[in-house]
Amino acid sequence: MTPQDRALIMIYESVKGRLNIGVAEYIEAVKDWDVVPLTERGEVIGGVLSKGNELHVGYGKKPRATIRPFVKQILGGALDKYGYVVTSVMAENKAGLRFCERLGFVKYGEEGGTIRLRCDRSNYL
Repeated sequence: MTPQDRALIMIYESVKGRLNIGVAEYIEAVKDWDVVPLTERGEVIGGVLSKGNELHVGYGKKPRATIRPFVKQILGGALDKYGYVVTSVMAENKAGLRFCERLGFVKYGEEGGTIRLRCDRSNYL
């Protein structure tokens, strides 16, 4: 299994309770997304999914240290390329919302329990 495959499985595991699909369906649904593994001490602990200017972060193993610098590097590249980046977080996922806010994302909409967030250079931390 490649690091990208391990990262994708970990991302799925982090959100499967909020989805109504199995792992095979999830993998099919994100087959055209880029997967960047998040590693710590040489071990894959999660990943970043990206498609165009949309990013999502998930991890299967709690990091020993913050993953923000690594995610900020990916976010910075996407901001350079697209000018702004979007993501979405389930409203009950308070930790995920705080993480996004610390990265500079601000809420721009909400629908069906999902909060839509946007980050651009004006609020990027």
